[in-house]
Amino acid sequence: MNLRLVVAIASLIGCGNAVAQIQVDRFYPPCVSVGQETVVQAEGKFPKWPVSFVCDRDDVQIATAEESGKLKVTLPSSVSPGLAWVRFYDESSASKLVPLLIEPIPAKSEVEPNNKIIEATSVESMAIVYGRLEKNGDVDTFRVTAKRGETLVVSAIANRYLRSPMDMVLQLVDKQGNVLEQVDDVCGIDPQVTYVVDEDDDVFARVFAFPETPNSTISYAGDASFVYELRVANQPFVDHAIPLVAASDQETPLLFGWNLLEVNVPTRVSSKTSSVSTIHSQGALGWQQQISGPINVIGIVESADGAVSNAESVPFIFSGHVSKPSEVDRVRFVGKKSTKYQATIHSRAFGFLLDSVLTISKAGEKEVLARNDDRERDVADASVEFTASEDGEYELSISDLVDGFGPRHAYSVVVEESQPVVELVVAEGHFTMKGGESMDITVSIQRKNGFDRKLKVICEHLPEKVKSEFVVSEPKGDSSKSVTIKLTAEKDAEFSGNFQMVAQPLDESDNAFGPAVTATHQLNSLAKLKDIWLTVVAAP
Repeated sequence: MNLRLVVAIASLIGCGNAVAQIQVDRFYPPCVSVGQETVVQAEGKFPKWPVSFVCDRDDVQIATAEESGKLKVTLPSSVSPGLAWVRFYDESSASKLVPLLIEPIPAKSEVEPNNKIIEATSVESMAIVYGRLEKNGDVDTFRVTAKRGETLVVSAIANRYLRSPMDMVLQLVDKQGNVLEQVDDVCGIDPQVTYVVDEDDDVFARVFAFPETPNSTISYAGDASFVYELRVANQPFVDHAIPLVAASDQETPLLFGWNLLEVNVPTRVSSKTSSVSTIHSQGALGWQQQISGPINVIGIVESADGAVSNAESVPFIFSGHVSKPSEVDRVRFVGKKSTKYQATIHSRAFGFLLDSVLTISKAGEKEVLARNDDRERDVADASVEFTASEDGEYELSISDLVDGFGPRHAYSVVVEESQPVVELVVAEGHFTMKGGESMDITVSIQRKNGFDRKLKVICEHLPEKVKSEFVVSEPKGDSSKSVTIKLTAEKDAEFSGNFQMVAQPLDESDNAFGPAVTATHQLNSLAKLKDIWLTVVAAP
């Protein structure tokens, strides 16, 4: 038989046995507006339509349209700006969680062609505009009418939040094409620029991109996945809020940005998906995400003159900005003899620019007890540990490794006693299995600060016809670093929903010791999912 014919027959057989899977890569447009109904396209593959979906925000109303992949998203005027996560599913598969930006004003699409200044898409000086750098060499240009003395902010969201695999560059140019400002890596690898207008005239915002992962290409890159949003503002714009780590929902964060007014008060909105909250302000563009932490918040510090803040007790959160050249921010706290402490900075994970250095010394002394500038490989946020040699006052210093400074060199430092802790991590956020079969899920175990307890790992919230037996992670050996949980489904089992994997620490007699720990999947640099999606397809 002809070899090509054999291959073709084999391919047909494989296709006949395969179960078609939902795949959703992104939404376009990538943003929806408060008080509006927006039709968005879920770009990907749908074996059949319509499908079901879940959203982590109850205030986001979604309905399927007749055309495959199209959704009608309706947002009441009371909805808060931020991020929504949507998952699509049917009886045989589920998509990953897909991000959708929620903005407070109507969004406008780019109009092609707009590579050249004379082709620029006109936008208001307070606007949300979205587009796509869809092919190699693509450049998108936008015209903004500006007035003398205004502070104009243009901020891009692409790799950050939308996961677009590009490193975008943003230029502000005049009518002749002269570059007034050029930026790239300001918010993570997304660009953001502020410009004080020196005369009444049109300013042109021009964007192009390179691949997130560099390759041999030296020209501008483009792809269907290069989706972005631009925020343009000559009015209140929230760049960020601190503390980046919140002690409680009762704490009032401080807003930082441009053109802010006294009426721009912060509002916090909690997420159902994870411990991440969103800070925004009525009447302003921009918002900031925030994670939870221990008690006690110390206010911000803006000092280059050696001023020192004092913490009343440990644990505490200390927040500020390295805003001047050679600035060193300092905070003192009382340490107890033989107690081990840990200080962890949060900055780069939020997309800020601080290349942090943490040092610990005895108050009033020059000897450094501990110093760190990178928590671990590829993690630029610093973390230090030290054991107090005596009762007394200790000083924590925060600076920038390369003497960087500015309004986006923001940080929060969490200082607490170093306790043995364990984290469980799952590489995927959703799984699919067939009825009558079994599936193995690997759970990575990260033991920190000397955690040496045995762990009993179980699954919770599984459907009745899906079973799993517990597994044990020993303090040493291979199982101390990872375990495999086996799920077994009855032949007629069908399910679409969430479950959790939970580890209970045990004492020497195998009795429960302390609180249980839930395994998480890292959704992005900040958000961790405890609910893992499971699809069980009934056997034919």
